[in-house]
This record gives sequence, structure tokens and C-alpha cells, in this order.
Amino acid sequence: METKYKSDYEDDFLEELQEYQYREMFEKANNIVLGFVASTTATGAVPIPFADAPLLVGQQVAMMIAINNVFGFDVKRDALQSLAVAALGVGGATVIGKTVASNLMKLIPGVGSVAGGAVSAGTAGVITLALGKAYIEVCKAIKMGKLNQDALTKKEGREMLKKAFKEQMKKSKK
Repeated sequence: METKYKSDYEDDFLEELQEYQYREMFEKANNIVLGFVASTTATGAVPIPFADAPLLVGQQVAMMIAINNVFGFDVKRDALQSLAVAALGVGGATVIGKTVASNLMKLIPGVGSVAGGAVSAGTAGVITLALGKAYIEVCKAIKMGKLNQDALTKKEGREMLKKAFKEQMKKSKK
């Protein structure tokens, strides 16, 4: 009977330890997202029309790499870039519309550059936040055994990320 008690205690301890480790991972990942939201917001404010797009995708991919490091995943940069582009494409007309409009505003010297930069900065921050939170959800699914890590860069993983990104974008509109 003592052996069973010890085993139950060990099982409880291991379960609590794992929960603690997961909470730590999620907290670190969320902090990474917030840091990248700040940097992409600053990048989006650059007053040069259309100069920020390649930089933003690069920063968002770097964010995903940093999140992978927290979760202990090894995913190639190219695969993450295609995942990010697939998720961002799901934002569709709204994201593209805001991006084009804000960059066109930047073409107007003075006030247009400032206003366009402000809109572009806000859009970049919102999109990065949504993408980061969505990617964390996918990483959680992998950690919890709901998605195989190998499936991350395949259709199943892309679809999960797209769905989570859409949900996060809806939350940002509230």
C-alpha cells in the first residue's frame, strides 16, 4: 500500500511540474509576442510607402522562431515564413485594404506621412499580436498532443494556424 501512495504522490508531483512548465512556456511566449508587437508597430510607422512589408514579415517570422525556442521546437525558417504568409493571407481584404490605404497615405507629404504611418503602425501591431497569439495556440496544441509537430508545416498545421489567426483578428476588432 505504501508503494501505491508513493506512486500517486510522484504522479501528482510530475503532473503539477508539467503544468508549471507549460504555464512558464506560455508566459514566456506571450512576452515574446508583446516585444515583437512593439517592434513591428515601430516598423509600421516608417514614413516610406511600402518599405515596411518585407521587414514586418521578417520580424513576424523571427517572432515565430523565438516562440519555437520557448517550446523546444525546431522548425526551419522557410517553413515558418510560408506559415506566416498563409495565415496573413487569411486576414484577406481587411488586412490588405488597411495596409494599402495606409501606405498610399504615406505618399502625401507631411500630414499624409504621419497619418499613414500611424494607421500602418497600428495595423502592423494588431496583425503581429494576432499572429503571435495564434501561433502560441498551435504550439499549445502540439505540446498537448492534439497536433503532431511534423504536421505543423503541412496542411493540418496551416489550417489550424489560419483558423486561430482569424479568431484572434476577430478579438482585436472588439
